[in-house]
Amino acid sequence: MSNDIDSISSGNLAKISESTGSRRVDAERSEQAPQQRADAPAGDTVALTDSARIVERAASKLADAPSINPALVDSVREQIDNGSYQIDDQAVADKILRSDQERG
Repeated sequence: MSNDIDSISSGNLAKISESTGSRRVDAERSEQAPQQRADAPAGDTVALTDSARIVERAASKLADAPSINPALVDSVREQIDNGSYQIDDQAVADKILRSDQERG
């Protein structure tokens, strides 16, 4: 069984609870770990929305992103401030074209 939770209102939630046999669990039983509950229904699934998938992918890419090197940032900032930072126009153009080609 899977439920789409994008547009669940309280009325729809009550219908889902009735149709699936869901019930409230008292505080003592709710503290048990899920694997300890013998009455837990088997085969339930969770379907993520498109928004949740996008957030999940963004978080994954952020975790894989390289960290910022403060020493390098300070060095480049100092070069910019004193006018000694040189930009290689051809290298920038090549990287832009390569990036565009990779995206298709």
